[in-house]
Amino acid sequence: MQSFNVDLHIHSPYSISVSKNMTIPYLVTGSESKGIDILGTGDATQPDWLGHLKRTLVKKNDKLTYKNTTFVLTVEIEDMESIHHLVLLPSFESVENLRTSLCNSSPNIDSRWGGRPRVNLSAEEIAGFVRDVGGIIGPAHAFTPFRAIFREGKYDSITDCYQSEAPHIHFIELGLSADSKIADYIPELRKLTYITSSDAHSPSPDKLGREFIRFEMESPTFEELKLAIIREKGRRPTLNIGLHPKLGKYYLSFCSKCRRTLVVKKDDAHPTSDEVNIYISSSSEADLARLLSDIHKRQVNCPVDGKPLRLGVRDRVKMLGEVTSKTPSHRPLYLHIPPLLDMIVPAIGVKSKSTKSARTLYQKMMALFGSEIDILTNTSISDIEKVNSRVSKMIDAYRQDEVGYVPGGGGRYGTLIAPWNSE
Repeated sequence: MQSFNVDLHIHSPYSISVSKNMTIPYLVTGSESKGIDILGTGDATQPDWLGHLKRTLVKKNDKLTYKNTTFVLTVEIEDMESIHHLVLLPSFESVENLRTSLCNSSPNIDSRWGGRPRVNLSAEEIAGFVRDVGGIIGPAHAFTPFRAIFREGKYDSITDCYQSEAPHIHFIELGLSADSKIADYIPELRKLTYITSSDAHSPSPDKLGREFIRFEMESPTFEELKLAIIREKGRRPTLNIGLHPKLGKYYLSFCSKCRRTLVVKKDDAHPTSDEVNIYISSSSEADLARLLSDIHKRQVNCPVDGKPLRLGVRDRVKMLGEVTSKTPSHRPLYLHIPPLLDMIVPAIGVKSKSTKSARTLYQKMMALFGSEIDILTNTSISDIEKVNSRVSKMIDAYRQDEVGYVPGGGGRYGTLIAPWNSE
């Protein structure tokens, strides 16, 4: 068996707000520097992008490749309930067959910006069509408060969403505001494989591969990947890597208008607020459960503007799941570690990842140590320290899970607290 780093969810220039540089040559350059072996194509049903894929990728030994990167045909589909699904397909023929099945139900599958097609069908119907063409499907960014299976007001389970196709759902994509521990609060999900992927709109090193999954399998083909997701014949996931959920945009509950995030305090004070947060008191676990239930019912209003609060990922999962998270034996380690540039910026005290000093240090480390994934996970801390002591301290803190965070929510990314600021 071999190990492959896999990022299955990206988008092409034929989705809205995506870089024009998201073409195969740029994606391969980014994948090679990052250390990604297998990359999802994204947007495979969009005809212009599909044409680019057919012209550019080389089929050999059941693989679609460009240089040293293997591609899997993927697409994110939005169903009639505005829920997003990640679809993996085995061949160009299967893409064409799926397009034929969906065309009459989609107003934009052939449009210039139809990379993420809207389809006026249920999740069950779409999943059936995907299975008919030999593909596999699962919920995309499953816990985000918008356009996701577990958002408020939609579904509380995989079965409710996919109906008769539920037994054929073998994975969910966690999204940037969730990790394995959060998902494993929900008993139904413990049997599934958890996919971590970037949802990249740019080939920049802080976007492509910012989350990925490592699989153990014989070769980088669709069929091997399918076996690894289903965890059959010795193929399996061995590592999830991604942001800590507190860095995600939807971790905390938030005001639906001003987007201030909810901080629960263990006292009996009246609700207060500042420019970023709303502070509401809860004296016990039972009191907290009632608070979350009331937020879900839109009965808790923001003390600033009077608009109802909405549940973030953490609190929505608390409503759906059990009191404790239980890790199944098949679940691999989840390593919370962000892109290298995200650590370089605070380490050298600059404001932007685009500054010359940050990019220069990034390129220097890549030249010395290899791919970014190797630097983040394997390169010795003593070797990194010789290049930059603060970057080495940051990476070591992440590896030891000793990093502090200011949690994100309401569309605002969280921020990390550097080790030297928490001492």
